[in-house]
Amino acid sequence: QLKPSRREPKAGLSDHPLLSTLAMTEPYQVLQSQIVLGVCCFLDACDLGSVEAAGWDRQCVVASWLSLRTAVEEDLAGKPWWKGPPTLPEDPKEALRELKLLSRTFASIPEVWAACIRRLSATDIEIHPRAPRHSRPQSTSTMRGGAHHGGTEDYVGLDEGDQEHPEAGRRLVPPRLAGVPLALGSLRGETMSIGARLTSQRASRVGEAFLLGAEFVAVEGGMGVYTGVYFAPVSGRVFVSFPGAHEGLVSQPMPTLEVSSTAGTELEEVEAFMLVGASGCVSFGRRCGADGRMEWSGELEPEFFSAYVEERYASLTFQIDQLDEVAQVSVAWFGSELPADLARTMSPSPFEAIWSTHEW
Repeated sequence: QLKPSRREPKAGLSDHPLLSTLAMTEPYQVLQSQIVLGVCCFLDACDLGSVEAAGWDRQCVVASWLSLRTAVEEDLAGKPWWKGPPTLPEDPKEALRELKLLSRTFASIPEVWAACIRRLSATDIEIHPRAPRHSRPQSTSTMRGGAHHGGTEDYVGLDEGDQEHPEAGRRLVPPRLAGVPLALGSLRGETMSIGARLTSQRASRVGEAFLLGAEFVAVEGGMGVYTGVYFAPVSGRVFVSFPGAHEGLVSQPMPTLEVSSTAGTELEEVEAFMLVGASGCVSFGRRCGADGRMEWSGELEPEFFSAYVEERYASLTFQIDQLDEVAQVSVAWFGSELPADLARTMSPSPFEAIWSTHEW
């Protein structure tokens, strides 16, 4: 997904006629620099690494790495970053490797969430049920304005034994709706897609603790406001949260997953997908089971979101109070388009599920 647009996709490097010629010469014989540069300007990072290992002219290869880094940086220059553009290593290969990882890594996960939401790697999160002493009924706090992205948290009030000490009040960590956005987003008019993988011993005990979604960021009155749309792959429900409101919407475009496994069996895996179109419409999909059957929600129209939306960020959002079992969530890929095997399973269709009010 980091391949710059001015470099056209190619067949495998082994198909290139110049490589056949190179294979018939001495292993370290150098092609003329002009020819090497002419070939290298069409190569992506993977193929450029291959010709470097094959012993092509070193100066030309180094120049090509620098050129590739510049092209990728120019391609990403206008992209929105949740916490600002990253500082990259000087070495072009290291910079390209980091950019590829950053395209599907998380912007931020507060360390104070680690007891329930723990980063395992740049693309993997492990979630744990909240300790019983921190559990609170839904009515003890009203969540307004969507998920908390590592910032403000819900106030849960005092423990029963702390009523005489108001200073003992604390905030719920992590919050009831805890959002973990990806570092790299997309602008209005661009497409965006993401694939995530949920793994647990019993998916039914994860329920709606994991939501795959997007945060639509609009600027109104000089302030950034967020509208969130979330998909629970286990229950099949879709949720919408609106800025500054404790009431949102919920619908059921897919049935609840039928889970028949019991404790001690092989881990269950559910894949969830999201595609945000250039117009702002949103579609969700899921795949699970031995047959790998795909299901799609239909396209949620962009009228749900503010006309002033400037940026969109994919996010993994968690409702820890609904989690009954440890699970792992991984970002499988992130890019502008769905992988070809998924795109073939999706046909344009409207979102036909009925909406009802949902209180966060």
